[in-house]
Amino acid sequence: MVLINVDESKVKQWPAREIAKINGSDPYTLAAKLALNDWSYSDGAVVAVVDDKMIDDTLEHYSNEIKGDLEPKKTIRKHFEVEKTNDIYQQSFEFYVPEGYKIMKVRSWYPCFYLSFGIPGIFENVINMSIPSGDRDLQIYYRGEEGWIEAGVTEAWNAKEGMDTEKTTVFIYKSGKWMAALTDAPTKPIIPMANDKEPQKHRSIFGFVKFGRYGRLIDVIKNIRKTVYQTEIEIYPGVELVIPDSPPYGCKNVVFRLEWNNPSYDLGIAIIGPGGEVVARTDGKKSYDEDSKDTVFEERGDNYKVLYMEKLGECEESEHYKVAVFALTDIHTPVNFTITYSWDKKASEKERDALTSATEGAVLASVLNAPLIYTRPDRVPWVTENVLYKLGVKRIYLVDIGGRAKEDVIGKLKGICKMERFTDCFSIYDKIRELTDQNDIIFSTLDPWTYWYVGELEPAGEWKGALAIGPAAYLAAHHGSPVIIIENHPEISGATSWHINFWRRYPDGFSNEPTVAEMYITGRRVYNFLKEHGFDKEGEENLITVAGQFDLGFTWDRAFVGKARSGRFLGQPVDLSTWICRNIFYPALIFENPALNGEVTLVNGSKSARRFPWYGRLGLRILKESKYESFRYPVLDTLICYDYRFNTRASKYWGFKYKCADGTIPGESKTGERIDEGVMERINGKKGDIFPDLSAPDVQPFYLKRAGYEPVYSTNFSANMKNLNNGVILWLINTHGGSTNGGLLMFWDVKRENPIGYPAIPLAGYKKEPNPWRAYEWFLGSTEEPDTLTAEIHGILAALLGNPNMHGVITTAFDWAPAKLPIRDAVGTLLSKIPIIKHIVPNWLKNTQDYYDGVVITVFLGRFGTSWYNGTQIDDALGNIHSTGISATSCLIAGSYLQVALVRHGSVFQIMDPWATSWYSDIWQGMVPRGIALGKTIGEIYSEGLKKVGILYITEPPQWWWDLMENVCLFGDPKLRVWTPSTEYSDANHWKREDVQPLKWDGKEELYVDGHMLFGASAYPHARSELNVQLIVAVIAVILIVVLVSIGVSLLKKKESKNKESGKRKTATRGKRKR
Repeated sequence: MVLINVDESKVKQWPAREIAKINGSDPYTLAAKLALNDWSYSDGAVVAVVDDKMIDDTLEHYSNEIKGDLEPKKTIRKHFEVEKTNDIYQQSFEFYVPEGYKIMKVRSWYPCFYLSFGIPGIFENVINMSIPSGDRDLQIYYRGEEGWIEAGVTEAWNAKEGMDTEKTTVFIYKSGKWMAALTDAPTKPIIPMANDKEPQKHRSIFGFVKFGRYGRLIDVIKNIRKTVYQTEIEIYPGVELVIPDSPPYGCKNVVFRLEWNNPSYDLGIAIIGPGGEVVARTDGKKSYDEDSKDTVFEERGDNYKVLYMEKLGECEESEHYKVAVFALTDIHTPVNFTITYSWDKKASEKERDALTSATEGAVLASVLNAPLIYTRPDRVPWVTENVLYKLGVKRIYLVDIGGRAKEDVIGKLKGICKMERFTDCFSIYDKIRELTDQNDIIFSTLDPWTYWYVGELEPAGEWKGALAIGPAAYLAAHHGSPVIIIENHPEISGATSWHINFWRRYPDGFSNEPTVAEMYITGRRVYNFLKEHGFDKEGEENLITVAGQFDLGFTWDRAFVGKARSGRFLGQPVDLSTWICRNIFYPALIFENPALNGEVTLVNGSKSARRFPWYGRLGLRILKESKYESFRYPVLDTLICYDYRFNTRASKYWGFKYKCADGTIPGESKTGERIDEGVMERINGKKGDIFPDLSAPDVQPFYLKRAGYEPVYSTNFSANMKNLNNGVILWLINTHGGSTNGGLLMFWDVKRENPIGYPAIPLAGYKKEPNPWRAYEWFLGSTEEPDTLTAEIHGILAALLGNPNMHGVITTAFDWAPAKLPIRDAVGTLLSKIPIIKHIVPNWLKNTQDYYDGVVITVFLGRFGTSWYNGTQIDDALGNIHSTGISATSCLIAGSYLQVALVRHGSVFQIMDPWATSWYSDIWQGMVPRGIALGKTIGEIYSEGLKKVGILYITEPPQWWWDLMENVCLFGDPKLRVWTPSTEYSDANHWKREDVQPLKWDGKEELYVDGHMLFGASAYPHARSELNVQLIVAVIAVILIVVLVSIGVSLLKKKESKNKESGKRKTATRGKRKR
């Protein structure tokens, strides 16, 4: 064990045969001692230029102002109508936006009555009926150079959240052709959205019951017969101005204040990044509980608005940030405005260059298997020289980003041996990739880690010196790739501004979804940079970001999916280091999991069914009790909220079949893959290689077994935690989630063990089943048939009759409708068998399977008997979970303390969503065990799953899609391979314990690789004495002096001899003349 500035008393819990203590007060001494501890000799050494006296508290304040005028222009209004279709396909309307317009308000609505009911603070918005009902989603596009670009999306569940929620404000990125489109498909609810347009008639009873009307009474009556959606577009004028000053490196605490001279008008302001993205703007949505937070993002008054941003990145010399000022109401006279802006410069380029040199030097040294040592920029420390001589170094690789080293330093190092110098990032990027022939992309930042309040969802401050670049360098060395530090490249730095400021304002995940245009613009900008410098190769790159969530938001990772296999490590440096190491050493660490060491005893859920006669808690029978059972290679499958035979059965209720973004129809499309043979047999009896339906409890176990795992099922909290602690290889989570209070997961809780949740229904049969293998809905539900309460959308009478073809007047979107009624179903079944009568009876009565909504435990009533458990409760319940991989369809849990707790307890990777997740997440969740069985990396599995259900922002061309609620992210290394016991479909994810055994050392023979001593160096056979070299130089100098003196003396003597002869001749000549 090597202790670096660590007291031995602090690590007594980790015994070691030998302990090496290395202490030092400066980087030069520490690096030198480490080099001499680990190397006996080395032909090469990496020397990084680092100044330990670098100034990192630079603070410069800058401010300026811009004046301008907004000329009056007529507000452009557009309108189009489409009929309700209950179809996933778009209906669109094109329109033109001329120059001089900057903001667009879009609203989709229709004339209707409404009725809402809720208890403030307890069960808000329980019922929100629209009469007639409708559930459309809105997409806005503009025509760019590469075709239609999606600029905005809305995706409310209108049947639950209310009719007037499909509205958005879109910045006009480009004048010219625009398009609005509607899709008409059910979507998953998140939270009631703000309604800034009051209905024409509005009433309230005690504040609990609200009712009213949108549109004229005659139009409502017409719509009851045939629903027609209205889309209204208002386009407002604006002006765009160049900001003359470019943000410097370390630009923070950014403030833009807009003031105008006429308070009767309402104006807005937007900051436009170097790529054309809207970094931030006023009149945006507020984040959860923003008014109670310490951090302020926006202020407003009668004639002013203020924007506060955490940070702005740099831009290239030929680029500028811009500011847009736009009207939000009709304006009829010119408006004069003034924009004042300011920012602080809080970091130095000197520090940036030193940290970059150290980071890239560490990667290069690892790739070369050479020691890393440091030099000052103005002189070479004696300890550094000593290492070079003692190890017999023949070649120095000087990493001197920014060219900070003085000529004396260069000369000194060249005097020791040959030297190769790197003064810019691209030269060392190329060198590392040349040596490794790898092209993985590792991003990190020089921003210190931002710590945050667990419950308040708010950044709390920066931890000085808590940098991610150290763990990033270790990961990069493992991948054979350089670390691309975003602050070193204006093209990337400028692109991060929106990602940082967006996530800092909306970290709750449900206040605002990622803006499609910003994802597209910034993602393309980054990838253009990567392409220019040779990182964008054929196929998808593995791309990993190592940074805290408030230092670089999760939108960054999601933007690259489809173009790259994107992964993320987040947390403080200690979390990053241990988590990255767990990923790197997973092939060996997984064998420490009890699940790979014989049978494991785990809690398996019970089985139940409803049986006639319907007495005693409506006939619920427990067929198998929940109990401890033995498993080999177990995977924990938690099934609480999930899709159930959606296309096969529920499509009859909804009136459409889900179709994937790539055209695949679950439950119908052929795959051509042997692994899919039989996946649909349990669901609908179909044989063949079919892409599976959305049916989690059928699909996930099928593929788990194909991979050689044994699924174990639990639904209550304690059983899940026990199973994780006892040892499972994977945890598939299918339940509701939340971001508040440290992150939330919903568990089955009919015994009311946790008070935070929904109490069980009194006298309901399910109270005697505390841990079913899969959750079910309490009204006539069981594990045999879980989907028994339907979210009613066809009308109350239709629900009582069980007729999905009927369009009733009053609809609730409330999950009270019985999908299963024994008497009704028995009558329908009987009548369908009677000759002649069966031809008269309507199909809806004969078909007893057409009123199931295909989603278990959704809106409200179905949740009774469940509870929320937060991140701290999960943290307290867990021990070592032994490198378990986790994939969750839950909303909003990524980035919460819950995720951090899972990482700290040993989870190796997580697929989780920072935002809301739609019902259709069961598509990619089923692909996780399938992909593992096929031998794919977790990054390949994740990427292929999102291609089925979500937007691909920067592929060529982009894949636009109506479902914005599929922005799930991968946390961990995308190249990770999850161990599987079976090799039937691939052997790529299977290896044996002996394949990854560490080297054994008996303490006698020395183990080394090219002088790198694995257990410490004790001798230096290639050492050269600096003194000997100086002596040789001195001797050579003396010899040269003697030679020069000798030559000089000889020449002098010759000159004197010539002079004497010349004198004699002259004397003889004079004598002759005298005579």
